[in-house]
Amino acid sequence: MTISKFMLCALFSSTFLAHAGTQYLTQPASNITQTSAQLNGYSSSTIGLSGEVFDYGQTTSYGSGALAIPPGVNGPVSAQISNLNCGTQYHFRFRGDPKPPRTTIQGEDLTFTTLPCGPTSYSNVSFETGRQYYFVAEGNGGSTVNANRLAIGPWEQFNLIDINGGDLNSGDQVHIQTTSGYYFVAEQGGGAELNANRTAASIWETFTIEIPNNPGALIQNGDKVALKSVNGYYVQAAGNGGSGANVYPTVIGCNATYPCSWEMFKIHF
Repeated sequence: MTISKFMLCALFSSTFLAHAGTQYLTQPASNITQTSAQLNGYSSSTIGLSGEVFDYGQTTSYGSGALAIPPGVNGPVSAQISNLNCGTQYHFRFRGDPKPPRTTIQGEDLTFTTLPCGPTSYSNVSFETGRQYYFVAEGNGGSTVNANRLAIGPWEQFNLIDINGGDLNSGDQVHIQTTSGYYFVAEQGGGAELNANRTAASIWETFTIEIPNNPGALIQNGDKVALKSVNGYYVQAAGNGGSGANVYPTVIGCNATYPCSWEMFKIHF
């Protein structure tokens, strides 16, 4: 009987000591927007709580912190954070002050990603061919597109809408819109004419803007770019400018630097 009581007391004591102390549990983030989120955690302690904070940042080095609300309670807590970057992954953890010699279990690292960035619009964008002609939406939209103007006027300037948002980078998907509200369209998704006669944008009105062989590169004023349709055809200035425009070729011509390619255009914005 004495041995049984001793074993029972030992078991009870070890169980109690294993759970004595403080535990901080990181829980998934919620209410995530493009620029804000709610960080969540759960605290449990037999000896009192202090210093409860959420660390967060784009790496596991964190760099920013937010106090847990409400402080000093056993149970669920949270913190609202803002001024975040859209379309970005963040690391976070819930932790508190250690309580030696009792155990303190800190929260694990979790991640969340803010909502994608909204489209970015660039105005007064023009495209110049290798022979120094400019693309033009005839009639400022509602008709065809040519590449036969020697100067930039209202019909040769467009709104370029970067669907990916943020900076304009090689590989982003874009819409090209006239100032009167018509969108460039690769008829049949490519392999036919280039027009500017759509009043709404869908897949045929979507192009991938590229600096060939340089995916992800920042596109800046004066760079030479290509425009690829959804079916993999490239916008082409017939004769390298001075004539019409179409969306026929599936490859970009000339050599590695593309100085004479009919499918490469200097972007002005």
